[in-house]
Formats: sequence, C-alpha cells, structure tokens
Amino acid sequence: MDIASIAIAEQTYTGSDESHAPQIEVLANGLDGPRGLTFGPDGALYVTEAGRGGPGASIPSPSIPDAVLSYGATGAITRIQDGVVERVVTGLPSLALPNGSDAAGINDIEFDAYGNAYGIVGFAGNPALRDSIVQVPDFSQLIAIENFDGDASWTRLVDLGAYEQANNPDGQDVNTNLFDLLIEDNTAYVLDAGGNDLLSLKAFSNAEPTLETLFPTRAAINPSTGEEIVQQSVPTSITVGPDGAFYVGELTAFPFKEGNARVYRIGEEGEPEVYAEGFTNIIDLKFDQSGGLYVLEYDADAILNGGEAGALIYVSPDGSTRNTITDELINPTGLTLGSNGDIYISNKGFVPGQGEVLRIRPEGDLSFSPDPLYEQVEHYSTTIAADGDPADVYYPVVPDATADQLPIALMLQGGLVDKADYSNYAEQVASYGFVVVVPNNERTITGPDGQEITGLLADQQQVNDVLNQIRVEDTNSNSPIFEIVDTEKLGLLGHSLGGYAGLAAIQNINDPAVSSDDYTRPPELMAGVFYGTNFQSSMNSGIFPSVDNQDIPVGLIAGTLDGVSDFGEVASTYVKLQDPPKALIIVDGANHYGITNEDNIVRDPNRPTLDQATANSAIGRWSGLFLRSHLLGDQGAFDYIYNTGGDLDPNVSVVSQNSSGF
Repeated sequence: MDIASIAIAEQTYTGSDESHAPQIEVLANGLDGPRGLTFGPDGALYVTEAGRGGPGASIPSPSIPDAVLSYGATGAITRIQDGVVERVVTGLPSLALPNGSDAAGINDIEFDAYGNAYGIVGFAGNPALRDSIVQVPDFSQLIAIENFDGDASWTRLVDLGAYEQANNPDGQDVNTNLFDLLIEDNTAYVLDAGGNDLLSLKAFSNAEPTLETLFPTRAAINPSTGEEIVQQSVPTSITVGPDGAFYVGELTAFPFKEGNARVYRIGEEGEPEVYAEGFTNIIDLKFDQSGGLYVLEYDADAILNGGEAGALIYVSPDGSTRNTITDELINPTGLTLGSNGDIYISNKGFVPGQGEVLRIRPEGDLSFSPDPLYEQVEHYSTTIAADGDPADVYYPVVPDATADQLPIALMLQGGLVDKADYSNYAEQVASYGFVVVVPNNERTITGPDGQEITGLLADQQQVNDVLNQIRVEDTNSNSPIFEIVDTEKLGLLGHSLGGYAGLAAIQNINDPAVSSDDYTRPPELMAGVFYGTNFQSSMNSGIFPSVDNQDIPVGLIAGTLDGVSDFGEVASTYVKLQDPPKALIIVDGANHYGITNEDNIVRDPNRPTLDQATANSAIGRWSGLFLRSHLLGDQGAFDYIYNTGGDLDPNVSVVSQNSSGF
C-alpha cells in the first residue's frame, strides 16, 4: 500500500470571475495519470491511475512521431475515503514515454449491482504489438478486480484487443485503446477510443463481444498540407441520459480542430445521432439529476494549439444554454458526480506524479430559485372510490402541459384536522409541480386510555386507495387532470398522526395505530416529507425505534415551538432514520399548527413567534422542494435542501445527510 507519495492538499482554485467562481478543492495529488472516477458501494471514491510506464519493452507512440512508449507495472487504483487517500491496487500494466507522461494503462473502473469491481486496461496501439513485443496480456482487457485490501489481484475476463485485431470493425487502422466503461443491467459496455466503436459483454462472459455501434469518420483538412484527410471520431466517454439512452462524447482525431467534437445519442437501432456539437476534445460527460449535461473538455482550445487548459461546461436540460463552470483545469481526464451535486474531476491526467482529484462545489445555480414554478393552482373535489373518502385535488395550471408531467403528492391529515385546513399548504406544494390530494378519512381508533375515538384520522391504506383513484382520473377525459399526471411517481406529505402513518407506510409495516387493513407499499412510493411528526413505539411511549425507510428519502420538518410533537421528539426520529438521504428541516418560531391555515390555540397552547402565513409558506416551500428533489431529480432543489437553503432561508435551519459519502 503506497500512500507516501499521495497527499491531501488544502489548495483551492478559483476561476477568473471570483464573484461566481466555484470552490475547487484538491482531494488528492501526486497521482500518476489519473483517469476514470467512480463511487464504490462503500461510499468511497475510486480513481484509476494509468501509471508512468517503466524500463521494459517499447513500442512506437501512436501520436508522437519517433517517440516510444515503454512498459512498467506502475498502474494503480486509488481510494479516497474519509480524508484518507490510499493506493489499494498496484502493479497494473502501464506504457508511457521515457519521462512517464502520455501513459496508457487502466483507464476506468466500475462496480456492478452486487458490488463487484471491474476495470478496463488501455493500450493505444496495434494489439499485435502487445503480443509480439510487450508480451503483457493484461493490456486491452476487461478485468475483474478481486479485492482492494491486502493482496489486491485481478483476473482477465475478455480480450478486447484480440477482437479489434480479428475484426477491425471501423475499417481504419488496427488500433485499440479501451477508454471508458459503463455497467448497466449486468452488461458491460466498453468504448474503444482506438477502434472507434462501442462493445458490449452480456453478464461479463468470455464470449465474443457484441458490436453495439461504430462512430462515424468525417472529412477534414490537414493544416500542414491542405489536403483532405479522414478524421476519426475517437469516442472517449459514455453515460446514460434521463431518457435511458446512451450518450457518447468524442475527442476527435487529428487535426483536433476547435469546436469539432460532438455528443452522440445512440438511437434504438444503434445508430449514433448528433445530440449536441461545438465542443472541443471531449474527454468525459455526465448527466445530473435534473437532466442537464456536464461536458469535460480535455483541451478547450484544441490539442495542437499549444495550451493545456481544460474546461467543464454545463448544458441546460433543454439544451438552450451552455455555461462554463470552470476553465481552470489542466488536461482533465475523468468526471463523476456526487449525489449532493458536487463534481469530481481527474486533473493533470497525462502527467506522472502531478495528477490530482478535484472536488468542485459550485457556488449555487444562479438560475435556480426556491420560489414556486407555477403561479396558478386550481382545485376540485372528488371521492376516493375504494373507501368513499371525500378529497380535494390541487394541481398547477401548466402552460403547454405534456403527458405524465406531474407526480402525485398525497397529504395524510393530522388527527381531527379537516382537509380544508390544509388548502394553503396544498396549493403551495402543488405550485412546485405536483397533483396534491387531500382526503378526509374518518375512522375509529382506540386511544391510549382505552377509549374509542372517532373522527378524521389518517390510514396507511389511503396510499394505495388514492394512487388507484388518481390513475382512474388521469385516464378520464372529463377529469381536470386528464393525462397530465405521472402515476408512476408518488410522494407522501403528512402532519402529526398523518406523518406517523406516512412513516409506517414507507417502512411497509402494518401499524395498528394507523392501519385498518393489510397494507403493502406500492413501488411508486418514492419519498416522504412530514411536519410535526415523530415515530414512537406505541405512540407517545418515549421509545424511538429504528425507522427502516429502505432507501426512500425522508424529510422531517419541525417547528421549534411545537407543543404537541416537540422538537426533541422529531429530532429523535430523524436520528433513527436508517438510510440517507434524509433531512431535518427546522422552522424557527412555528408551533404544531404552522402547517394549517389557522393556528389552534386549544390543541397547542404554545404561541408561535413566527406569523402563520410565513410559517405556512416556509413549510409548503420546503415540502415542495423536497419532493421535487427526489421525485423529479431536480438538482437545484437537491442542492437547496442539502447544501444552501438552510443558509439562505432566514426562518429555517437544516440538518441533513445524503448518500455520497463526502
């Protein structure tokens, strides 16, 4: 385990516009040719190092005339976790120039759904040279990495260099350089930058790879001779888009013209279609949760123009705008995103001993506003067929609405609180892009003293009943919400006892306090955010069991002056939530009825110091943003919930945990 040459630095970069410059932190330096980055199942960040070559056998450089690349077992995989940077796999093959630069070696690492690790080893040359001169078979292979602690080892799985040599699918020079790896549905997808193709391997078998697609050549002009030449694509990066399709970025080959690189979308027939163009020397790309695309440029003014400055560009989800996040990079080679919106980049990717892993924390999306998305909200009344409950349905008026646009948000009422008392709150949540359903559920329960209580009381079974009802109304041409509801996405809202019912529903348990029938959690349930709620054994027992939320994000909103479910009880429940992401959103000066249209002086004797309208607005805003973050993958909302909102909202503070491990 060689960690002596790798240090964590306190260095921070800033861009030229310091007022909007992102914070760039060096997580690790001293790396040898850092390339692909990925988070492992342990939450650690793993980065491959192509190495620095060595004194072994030499082959001609494919890019520098009269230069040679020489072999050495100097490739590695480094793990970054909890402030510790450690090389956990060493001795991987590497080819590099005599000074250790321009290395070819392990270029990427990925984990499958079971936590198994795989890597691809590049070569940058004719695979025949590997076999006849270098005689190191690990090059041009998909490999399985057995472990990262102790005696790390790997196993060759598929020889993709041999595939290029035998098939040469693009019909150009026989050349292979496996550069990017993607694992989806137990299938490995490998981009061969040398072969200009995308290959797949089902279930990681050692069978013949499948050719998924070839990337097109283009005519170009040789700047030295003025003659027309064939320019190869050199695909370097593959990712999955919000539509489930593959997207591929290209470096382009000689003459590496500025603005010549494209992002391709792989269509249903496997044909690459131009999705976006006008980039320069793309080396990696990733979509964020909102559908925006980060594009990493290896050299922003083109490789032959003498500079080394790379750039990170953000393309908005609708493709209408492009913003340069930073141009303060030096030949970056890898990109990944944390679940909290942080950006991780391999920097100085072809320089031995100087490679870095950077974490970029944008200063916030200047275009993001926590205000409602829609100005007008309508509502109508309906009856839930399964149980006869009357319900009010709130929905935003969406200009040019598209099918399946608005997820469902079910409001589970507090004990003995009428649905009409939540109208302001429901309108606020709906304005963030949801169909909010607020039923009145009347039933009888047995209280702690043994007395029966009949009244408006939430029930877990409402989750399935309301979901089924809205499915029917979404298909009814006479319904106000006809064909605008995304019935595959359901979020829960709740107040007091309703929040307790929501937490039980998320855990997929039948709690007798809030369940009148056998309950099974629907797969559409994706998140929940609740106000004035705690989860105690046997209700008000003082015992707070673990809440097995099973990876479903949960937000708890608490008023500091809540006299019914006091702040300490809500905080105790937050601590017991097992799985992140989770958030405790604290509204200063609100009491138990800050969520309703009017305060209730009889049922909560604590007098709020925050006026009712402000409290109601804050609770609705944070509820809407929480659901947007997790039901709609809105990166701006996610950043606001987990990073910035607690500092920006004068009435709110936030304690949160997301799942990035950083």
